[in-house]
Amino acid sequence: MEDKLDEVLQKYDFNVASRNRIRGAVLIDTDKGYKLVKETKSSAGRLVWENRVKNHLRENGFEKIDAYCINNEGNISTPDMYGVRYTVSDWYIGSECNLNDVKQVYLASKNLGELHIKLDGFETESDCVQPVQTEITDRFEKHNSELKHIRNYLKNRNDRNEFEIRLLKAYPTFFAEAEEAVSKLKNVVGWNTRNIIHGSYTYHNIIMCEDGIATTVFEKSTYGPRLMDLYYFLRKVMEKNEWSFEYGVAVMSGYESYRRLEENEMRALKLLLLYPEKFWKLASYYMNSKKTWMSQKNLDKLNALEKQRLNRHKFIDEIS
Repeated sequence: MEDKLDEVLQKYDFNVASRNRIRGAVLIDTDKGYKLVKETKSSAGRLVWENRVKNHLRENGFEKIDAYCINNEGNISTPDMYGVRYTVSDWYIGSECNLNDVKQVYLASKNLGELHIKLDGFETESDCVQPVQTEITDRFEKHNSELKHIRNYLKNRNDRNEFEIRLLKAYPTFFAEAEEAVSKLKNVVGWNTRNIIHGSYTYHNIIMCEDGIATTVFEKSTYGPRLMDLYYFLRKVMEKNEWSFEYGVAVMSGYESYRRLEENEMRALKLLLLYPEKFWKLASYYMNSKKTWMSQKNLDKLNALEKQRLNRHKFIDEIS
């Protein structure tokens, strides 16, 4: 590994002082700041598209991102002696956003609002591999079909364990939410527009540094409603905090300090939150796992979902 990395790093215009392995990558300290080296399977066209998104952000003043370092040959990725390709990106020292810290949640949400504003006006070129936008309602309808399949499987299963009994009992309530959300989302006009979104705005990719917030990992950036970045971050925050109204207000006020939601976006956000995505994930995970034993962890998750359901509905009713 060291020899391969040495070969790769020789093609960059910086000197390496030290290196340390971190999750799935190598962090290097150089005379031009910290860099992250990791293997990539993305196509050259996809990397060009991501690089243009990042360049657009920096040109518009959103600078604290994991921008790609271009090697001495003018390429974004660099192969080792075996043909495995690596990217080198700017990196930052700090901690992941703590979703149980309301101040950090507020700042991360504010950062997301700024990110969306700074992504406005991005234009790509024909030589890029442009991601395809997926309709959100199509995705949720697919989830609903999966839920029906799981229900039918459970109904025909003999000797159900406690988790299976509880899952089948909870199904009608959660599936009714799923159908209502999808049906009503189809009637909300104008929110599902074609914008550039981060695609993975989670606490892992938000680094709280002493001098600000670094936004990283644009590998899932794509075209879609900006609302989806906000929805996924908000839902994760709320699930971590028992759907506490205080945390919800922190997310919404932080984001809207930079970008106010339009009325149709607020309607869509409430319906997205109504959709029981966590229930679908849990049921799907069960369906794809071994059925010969019951996971206590899954049962605990189901219990938590049922307990949080009323708080979730209360929050949906109260936000405006």
